[in-house]
Amino acid sequence: VPAPSNGATGSGNLFPYGQCTYWADTRYHLLHGVYVPWMTNSNAWQWTMRANEYHWNVSSTPTVGAIINLQGWTQGAGGYGHVAIVEKILPNGHVTTSNMNWGGGANVTYIEFAPGPGVTFITH
Repeated sequence: VPAPSNGATGSGNLFPYGQCTYWADTRYHLLHGVYVPWMTNSNAWQWTMRANEYHWNVSSTPTVGAIINLQGWTQGAGGYGHVAIVEKILPNGHVTTSNMNWGGGANVTYIEFAPGPGVTFITH
């Protein structure tokens, strides 16, 4: 379990409803009681860079409740990348994530991803 960071936290979720960024921020807040502090320059592919700037923890190892960040064109993500929340770590090391706007629309879906190139895990 990563140590809590001294990183800044946000005061609310300003991401557009229905986007993966909205869901990741909402679900992370539900699980941990904090919002991400980055609201500008924050397309999904930018979340790892922004997390580093705000002194959040970035890892290549998944933990339950972490934000998974897929860079653009990684494991089916589009050019803007994708963020979701790790809900479960599977025996094969892959993760089950809760997602919004994976394949379009504001429905929450559960998708399996694998740690690897272009994939990071963000925690406060």
